Amino acid sequence: MRRTVTSLLLLLALSPSLHAEVINRIVLRVNDRIATLHDYQQRRADYVQDVMRREQDPAERQRLVGQAGEAVFANLFSELLLDSRADQLGVEINDAQVDTALAQLRESNNIKTDQDFTAALAQSGMTVAQLRAQLRNSLRVQEVRGREVQSRVKVDEEDLRRYYRKNLEQFRQPEQVQLREVVVLEEGGAPAEEQAAIAAGIRAKAAAGTPLADAAAELAQKGVTSNVIELGWVSPGDLDKNLETAVWKLPKGSVSDPVQARGGLHLVQVIDRRESRIPPFSEVQAAIQQREQERVFREEVAKYMVELEKKSLIVANPPEEAAGFRSQLASASVEPEGEGLAGAAAPAPAPAPGPVTEPITVTPPGSPGTLPTPKPVDIAVPEVPPPPGS
Repeated sequence: MRRTVTSLLLLLALSPSLHAEVINRIVLRVNDRIATLHDYQQRRADYVQDVMRREQDPAERQRLVGQAGEAVFANLFSELLLDSRADQLGVEINDAQVDTALAQLRESNNIKTDQDFTAALAQSGMTVAQLRAQLRNSLRVQEVRGREVQSRVKVDEEDLRRYYRKNLEQFRQPEQVQLREVVVLEEGGAPAEEQAAIAAGIRAKAAAGTPLADAAAELAQKGVTSNVIELGWVSPGDLDKNLETAVWKLPKGSVSDPVQARGGLHLVQVIDRRESRIPPFSEVQAAIQQREQERVFREEVAKYMVELEKKSLIVANPPEEAAGFRSQLASASVEPEGEGLAGAAAPAPAPAPGPVTEPITVTPPGSPGTLPTPKPVDIAVPEVPPPPGS
């Protein structure tokens, strides 16, 4: 009995250390870099939390969460490969480089003060120190890619021209009209029954040759109408459907009949129009070249990662849920259909958090939520470096 009690007490005394060993067991080693089970679990928890916060579609949310283990482990794998190579190359990022990156991020997100920036980070569950650490690692990774991959990016002009010739319709610009308008305001003070007469009077003056701004100037000063609003060049689908129907076939210089739309009665003048056209190669060459350089760069990065893996000592022991992580690596290396000159069909891989594949996400405080996608504002150091020779 005494021996049994002693053994039980010894087991209880050792149990915390045994638990620590399980939690902190190494699940991935790349040369001298390691990731523990705790590292993986923390990354996975952060990833799932981010998906639940950002993704509004239930089916897509379920898909991403279902792939969380594989996506996170694949990201860890790529990150350790590049971190290890950065160690070998002696790549270091100084504070001044991080400061510059931070300033660029703040400027791109129109965040003016330190207080607003800290609040924006807090809404995304991140501190300034954490952001600086991620930026430093991202810059380090990009330095490695820039040194060892950028020189492989070669784009031949004849390939660009061939792509242009085979995909002319892709570059077609739609018919466009250049417009300006004046709005008889619903809340401008004029009784509703008089607004149509006011709009008709402005239109009559404009039709007689008075500039639209002059025709509405006196009423605009009283707040009955808006000032002239320059709508610029618009394409089909850019306007309210009623406005588009009213103005699309009008001759150059004419003013539409009053159209009821948001805010009041709209009088729209056609300033100019452009017929549908395919621009010459010279006008689209830069855009094609940039897209192709980015495609080739991604393709070469995928090849480089395979080469790097072959040269590295790797021991992977992923949790069962992440056992298929290599499928994520494979799908990440295939270009989605239509992206480049040699596009191939493939589903996009699930994103994983971290400096390798996921941008740093910051939601500005007080954001009205009017972005076209449910995602908050993303700020990140660009993964694709500038064109060769820049």
